[in-house]
Amino acid sequence: MLKKERDQREDAEGWICPATKSNSTTPHRQAMTKQFLRIVKRAGMDPAKVTPHVMRHTAITRLVQAKADLPTIQKISGHKTLSALMRYVHIAGAHIDEAIAAIDIGLPEPITQELHTAPKPADRQAA
Repeated sequence: MLKKERDQREDAEGWICPATKSNSTTPHRQAMTKQFLRIVKRAGMDPAKVTPHVMRHTAITRLVQAKADLPTIQKISGHKTLSALMRYVHIAGAHIDEAIAAIDIGLPEPITQELHTAPKPADRQAA
């Protein structure tokens, strides 16, 4: 969507959200509160449930689910520490199952109970 927006502009290298006041100290908008609220309402969503903070949680969770590594996500999100980043990560269900299943990759044969049980006395005599 951002690429499409940029392609439609005369200044393809300029800011997507330029400052609206000529006396602005920066060439871009520093706050998007009103614009975000307007977009949420136009999309028919509840502004009490769809906030920039919720969107941040969603974006970080999706990056984790896409298997991006945590240091990269930390760089993207701007968190100073991994512990702060982890408050935003929400994983469950299929993502956890896939991670556990990855442990089995490369094992030649499935692990069975027999491999972890002491042999029975009759089995010792046969061996």
